[in-house]
Amino acid sequence: MLTRIWQTYKRQCVIGGIALAVILILVYFYFLFQTGIWYNDVFLVRQTDGSFQGAKDDARFTLDITRTENGAQIAFSVNDETRQYEVVQTEMNNHPAAQFYEDGALVYEGLALDHGASGRSYLIADEDFNLIDGLLVQSTWQKTRPAEEWFPGYSAQYRWTVIAQEDAYDIRGNPAILVLAIIPAFFLGLDLRYPDLAFELGYRRYVDGDCEPNAYYRFWQKIGRVILAILIAACLVMSLTSRVG
Repeated sequence: MLTRIWQTYKRQCVIGGIALAVILILVYFYFLFQTGIWYNDVFLVRQTDGSFQGAKDDARFTLDITRTENGAQIAFSVNDETRQYEVVQTEMNNHPAAQFYEDGALVYEGLALDHGASGRSYLIADEDFNLIDGLLVQSTWQKTRPAEEWFPGYSAQYRWTVIAQEDAYDIRGNPAILVLAIIPAFFLGLDLRYPDLAFELGYRRYVDGDCEPNAYYRFWQKIGRVILAILIAACLVMSLTSRVG
């Protein structure tokens, strides 16, 4: 049936396939470059009102950041519980530091140490450079967590403050991973355009006269195409779920 439809409406099928491919590509790049803030393994999407929202399993998050002259005011909600924070950027021993407030009360003051190649990750330490916060990474495979564990530590609060001060937000995807998809895409496209190329290069010199690839060769050629397509799809998925930096 599918063969008959293809033979009867070949031109329409080609046009429809191209249109579908264009739509999928546009949707993919929309999500790839969607702006927001990565918080552990959750991407909080920037909304039209300036807030950030996201979800993980049974937890829903809302983040509001208001930039101040020397820091930021932060409201973070997990489901129906909201906590108010304020970060004031200062200096301590000639190093960047910050004062951390919760519900208007000063709860900690410490050094803010730049950490990570992206320059957007921080460790919080005391005046003797003993680390206080920033090394604990939540497990991404843990299915559920108590709401208390979702509220941000000092390092996350400071990172959000820097993001607000610089007005430079994260993007959802990692375009660099797309480079990995180019390799299998190149070989898949080459095989589809020239299906006998590998046979000609690998076996022709051993055969006198005309010869054609047999059914066994075609079977494994199809398997190879499927594997290449899976690799391309895996790269696309990884590019949407891997944060930059």
